[in-house]
Amino acid sequence: MTEQFKAGALAILLSAAMAGCGTAPGMYVATPATAQTRSTWFGSRASEPEPSIDFALIRLSAENMGKYSLPGNGSGVPLFSANSSGPYKLGLQDVLRINVWGHPDFLPTLSAVSSSGVASVPLGRTINEDGTLFFPLVGALPAAGLTLSEFRVALTKALTKYIKDPQVDVDMAAFRSQRVFMAGEVKAPGVVPITDIPLKITDALAAVGGTTPDADLGVVQLTRAAQSFTIDLNRLYFGGELALNLTLQHGDVLTVPDRQARKVFLLGEVMQPKSYVLRRGRVSLAEVLADAGGPNPLSANAGEVFVMRLGVDGKPLVFQLDAREPVALLLADRFDVQARDLVYVNPTSMTHAVRIMNQYLPLLQGVSSVKQVGGF
Repeated sequence: MTEQFKAGALAILLSAAMAGCGTAPGMYVATPATAQTRSTWFGSRASEPEPSIDFALIRLSAENMGKYSLPGNGSGVPLFSANSSGPYKLGLQDVLRINVWGHPDFLPTLSAVSSSGVASVPLGRTINEDGTLFFPLVGALPAAGLTLSEFRVALTKALTKYIKDPQVDVDMAAFRSQRVFMAGEVKAPGVVPITDIPLKITDALAAVGGTTPDADLGVVQLTRAAQSFTIDLNRLYFGGELALNLTLQHGDVLTVPDRQARKVFLLGEVMQPKSYVLRRGRVSLAEVLADAGGPNPLSANAGEVFVMRLGVDGKPLVFQLDAREPVALLLADRFDVQARDLVYVNPTSMTHAVRIMNQYLPLLQGVSSVKQVGGF
């Protein structure tokens, strides 16, 4: 009976080992048989009927290396163009400095006392809440919505009723009507005024002292009116894509998030499973594997290294790296990981078998002890 019992137990273990992943404890990635027979490259997709998971396989070999260029980390193109804001339009609370040549009495001044004596400091005139600006003789003159040159023409025309051939000079004393709001991981969050010089994203960031070390430039949020857009400023700063340096408009909110949410997860048969906070710039699959200590040489199946991410359509994408040959890691260094990617290294078949045995052996030992006590 004992020999028959042992033979039956061994048969159970062998059948469980042959069944593999279905009975082995722990996680694994089951590759569909149809995907195994395909020879496709990163970028192509083979749909599976059940379950609906798309597999794009990287089959790396020495003869194929260099024939294919892997796409980089590209996302976050805004839905509006980086058009110029045009000439500055005057607004409420803007302050103008107006000088009519030959008529200094039109220019209000403030007496200031300094070490060199008393000096007259020219003052400006503020655009009122109703959009008009008061000027002597003329009265309330519409100003909001006009450019400086348009307002100067209008004021000159109005003064011709009282002054022969008036020479009017108008410039800005203070920009107060238009502003953008800077929030998140910038050194001095707050308001940045828009002036007669178009305000670009890089200018606004420079005005608040730049970003903090924890800033995630890859998913900067720009909110305009009721819409919000994601901009990958890494492509601007590190890739030279100047089209992403948008011109900001009045009321825009630029938010730089914390990069602690920009993680890649390394799981499975790696030496140090962990979450990896992506640094600025590109980060390759080879780098994150190296930071995790690499695949476990005793349990990892180097031919089944997977990168899983959600596609733009919300469906999962699974990329497979066959790294059984070290030269394959050269292409892994060209594969850019993205935030929220999951990198998983499958265990070997032998690792599965050992884990199955470790799971069932205590039960078999207990049954054997019961048989010995019962005298079977």
